[in-house]
Amino acid sequence: MDIGHLYAAQRADITALVKDLDEVQAATNVPGTPLWTVRDLLSHLAGLSADVAAGQLAGAGTAPWTSRQVAERKGRGVVDLLREWQTHGPEVEELLPSMGRRGHAVALDITMHGDDLREALSLPLGTTEGHAFVLEMLVGFASKRVTEAGLPALRLEAGDQSWVLGEGEPATSLRAPAAGELGRVVGGRRSNEQLLALEWDGDPAPYLPLLPLFAPGT
Repeated sequence: MDIGHLYAAQRADITALVKDLDEVQAATNVPGTPLWTVRDLLSHLAGLSADVAAGQLAGAGTAPWTSRQVAERKGRGVVDLLREWQTHGPEVEELLPSMGRRGHAVALDITMHGDDLREALSLPLGTTEGHAFVLEMLVGFASKRVTEAGLPALRLEAGDQSWVLGEGEPATSLRAPAAGELGRVVGGRRSNEQLLALEWDGDPAPYLPLLPLFAPGT
């Protein structure tokens, strides 16, 4: 999938979700990024686009890098943040395909944060082609972790889809109610308690430290 087009589609979707929010909604806490409000998350997205466009990528993806983006935009409103994002977003969309792994990381970031916003606003998770592409990326990363840990394979299931993490015959399986929920699981947006509440066949304990690829708030 063209990750520039993925980014553009996600940016348009997020803009439509938030452009008419009032101040109370903009101040809503985002469960997937618990240190941020909706406005803070938009500050990160606008700031990331500005940094990518300017080639300011030292420390990209780290907590200090994202925290600076939010701090620099403290007190700005949703409309102003969207205006900045619109300024730099098209340039980012042009750059991403040439950025290698960093470009894919940005595409993953915006897709995960789009669903963070949807959860914060009590909306259904996304089901676009971009979400499916990002889920495949996440599953691939998780599969590598299972292999490197020397664990038996783990089967993931969602709807009529299934994936095998690791190598060999799966010893354990995890079933999520939908692909979107599986993306939240592998993307680090669910606690161990929430993971254990899903449908498991076999012992989940060895896999719990491996499935969340990212700490909440990133």
